[in-house]
Amino acid sequence: MTDWRPRLRESVIVQTEGDELLFLCTADRTVKRFAADAFVKRVITLLDGTRTYAEIERSVGGSQPLGEVLQILTEERLLSRVGNLEGSFARLGDDRAQFYDRQLRLLQDFCDQGLTDLSSGVLLQERVDRSTAVVCGVGGLGGWVALSLANAGVGTIRLCDFDRVEPSNLTRQALFCVADVGAPKVEAAAARLRAANPFVTVETFDRRVTSAADLADLVDGADIVVNAFDLPTPNDTATWVSEACWPDVPHILGSGYAYHIGVLGTTVLPGESACWTCVRAETFADHGRGRMESLVGKRQKAGAIGALCGLVGTILAWEAIRVLAGLPPALSGRWSEVDFWPLEIHSRPIPRRPDCPTCGERRGGERDRPPGESKESKEPNEKAREITP
Repeated sequence: MTDWRPRLRESVIVQTEGDELLFLCTADRTVKRFAADAFVKRVITLLDGTRTYAEIERSVGGSQPLGEVLQILTEERLLSRVGNLEGSFARLGDDRAQFYDRQLRLLQDFCDQGLTDLSSGVLLQERVDRSTAVVCGVGGLGGWVALSLANAGVGTIRLCDFDRVEPSNLTRQALFCVADVGAPKVEAAAARLRAANPFVTVETFDRRVTSAADLADLVDGADIVVNAFDLPTPNDTATWVSEACWPDVPHILGSGYAYHIGVLGTTVLPGESACWTCVRAETFADHGRGRMESLVGKRQKAGAIGALCGLVGTILAWEAIRVLAGLPPALSGRWSEVDFWPLEIHSRPIPRRPDCPTCGERRGGERDRPPGESKESKEPNEKAREITP
């Protein structure tokens, strides 16, 4: 213990009010209130990771038990699991440590909250570094997904598209500029991603997909697949991606956008969550559509704006990063859409169906996942506890 360098979590702000300390946990919007004397307040000011336990004990004197104070702070998840934060970054090398500095601090706080089985944000980053993501379609949605994954440091990103850049793409497709008009989308996108992050590998597949077989080599060895294809229809492409990924590769399906609705879809974790077959069975009969015929079909071009495409794309990228890092996903077991006008996300549960021909019986493909559940956002609350030894 004498070599331990205790440090408060970076997301924790400490304020004093008379004989009480308020710990404002900005990460989860909670407030923890403690009774504290001058000894405890002095200890709190020294918990910056630069001093060992023995050094803190000498600074505050040995009249009161320092260990009891630190034990309470540890139990309340107010101390970081890494004392020398910047020192831990050195594991990545100077260039990577500087590049990912702010991201590493966030990942460390996830570890400190107990959202992952790992103790260090650097180890989480290394999980992401070693991962492979496939982005199917690099247009208005997939481009934002790919850019966010590259910035996060996903080690290998595979891009698949058959289209070329058009002038009408430029207002909403983040990876392209005027000079790219006429170029294959996958090549222009790859150049942009490599320029954004030199530490990632980008592979391109200039290919029109018409069946699951066309995706076999793309998904082989992948850790996540995000479907952003929309031709011939989003349902067709989701079915192909699902078939290609099953039963080993996690995949995000059903996403899209048009006008003021963004479809986040669902995350399929094979062997754990509802699959695409479950989703279709749950939603196909909505509004009696299963017995209807089309009179006027979906328009070839739908209204869109870059900010709204980016909102959906970055949410999907965040979901993919959570899966890659082993953090609890937010979109599995449900179908989610975001209404841009009131800025509200609406979700409906999609349970696994016992009689589902795809996932009803356990057929392997389960992934080792860390313990823990997604935490809903909470209003600030207070918790009182005596911290005085």
